Amino acid sequence: MNIIWLGLILLAGFAYRAGGASWGHTKIRDCGVPLIMLIAMWKLGLWHWSLLICFGLMWGALTSYKYFLPKPKDYLWYHYALHGFFIGLAMLPYCIFAGHWLAFILRTILLAVTISIWSHYLRQVDIEEGGRGALITGSLLLFML
Repeated sequence: MNIIWLGLILLAGFAYRAGGASWGHTKIRDCGVPLIMLIAMWKLGLWHWSLLICFGLMWGALTSYKYFLPKPKDYLWYHYALHGFFIGLAMLPYCIFAGHWLAFILRTILLAVTISIWSHYLRQVDIEEGGRGALITGSLLLFML
């Protein structure tokens, strides 16, 4: 199980980075990371049909964070915090139906804080974007609480 979990985390990191790279395509991130979330929750034994709604909400969070506001000259820590917050918030339907409130709250806060710090201080784009994808998937382990 640990090798599969590590593989999913690395795959999510790759998908997130590929979505922002000139050699990739945004749909690799937009669809890939939520798809990996579905697989990860299934592998953890936490499958629920509401995850399909979460898939759509996460897709929206991944595609709209830089489009619904005027693009700043440089993204600041609070831009990334908001991005992490909305990615965490995408799991709300699952939480409503499955009742994992503590994990949902902790994960939402964790993603807001860690993505903000990670993206604000790292300037090597491959590691920075890949790390965001890894954080999104790795933090799903909180639902095992």
